Amino acid sequence: MVKAVIFDFYNTLAETTNWGPSWEQLVGELGYVLPADVRERWWNDGIDGTEHDEHSISRDHYVAWQRSRVRSMLGERGVPGAVQDVLIERVREISAHNRIDAYEEVEHLLRALRARGVALAICSNWDWDLHEAVDSAGLTGSVDVVVSSAWVGARKAHPRIYAQTLEQLGVAPEDALFVGDTWACDVDGPRRAGMHAVYLRRPHLGVDRTAPARDRMPSDVYHARDLRALDGLAGQFTARSRPSQ
Repeated sequence: MVKAVIFDFYNTLAETTNWGPSWEQLVGELGYVLPADVRERWWNDGIDGTEHDEHSISRDHYVAWQRSRVRSMLGERGVPGAVQDVLIERVREISAHNRIDAYEEVEHLLRALRARGVALAICSNWDWDLHEAVDSAGLTGSVDVVVSSAWVGARKAHPRIYAQTLEQLGVAPEDALFVGDTWACDVDGPRRAGMHAVYLRRPHLGVDRTAPARDRMPSDVYHARDLRALDGLAGQFTARSRPSQ
């Protein structure tokens, strides 16, 4: 049996169902247009796997970086600075009322794994306030280690975030199982780091752009639609059955 299970957070352990209006809707209400591909490019494309130590010095540094990216995105669409300020404040107000809910099977699973002596961690590409998000989901105290890319200064699939999580857990890579919903960050990256991986893709999430075609996925990666099978599954992975690279 593995000694530790490391979970991605969002769409793996929990999600938000009350996000409110999207960026596209908020920008549209003020008379501007923000195509989804522009938002995706500025907010997500090319950022995973990168280091950003200069923005991870403190929470203030990190928040300033987030806002600068938002301003660049809005500036590309011709939104003037004063309107950008209004939008950023509106998003802050909406976010303050968001609630994150753990999936129904999560509490039982974490309890069962811990009862078997398995160390537990969350390793997430998140902002500075991951502890607050975990608390909102009712999972505070349910895992032993919580690691956010914001604190590490490197985002999955960068090897440094996995190494730091393993170091805090005190386990070797071959003794750890990584579980998450994004192939590049939660399967490919952990396997390159020497861990086993479970690809959890809940049906409502749609297509994962980072995943290879199903017939080209490694045979040693287990696929799951939720976490119900993981308690028994964790016992199938041992240090003797290292993932193929």
